[in-house]
Amino acid sequence: MEKINITIGPDGSVNLDLSGFEGGKCLEATKAIEALLGGEVDRKLTSEFYTATEEVQQTEEISAG
Repeated sequence: MEKINITIGPDGSVNLDLSGFEGGKCLEATKAIEALLGGEVDRKLTSEFYTATEEVQQTEEISAG
């Protein structure tokens, strides 16, 4: 299940914590929120982002081979 948790700190900082998204889908899911926040985002990608990307690349290589 895809989830987005939004935390707003006392200083006004905003933290988006996403789970359940594969690869770059998380970037598309937060595009509108980031635009509302001004477009500048400090992004920390998790292993879930890279794992899903590697799986897609491996599948493409096998299909092409």
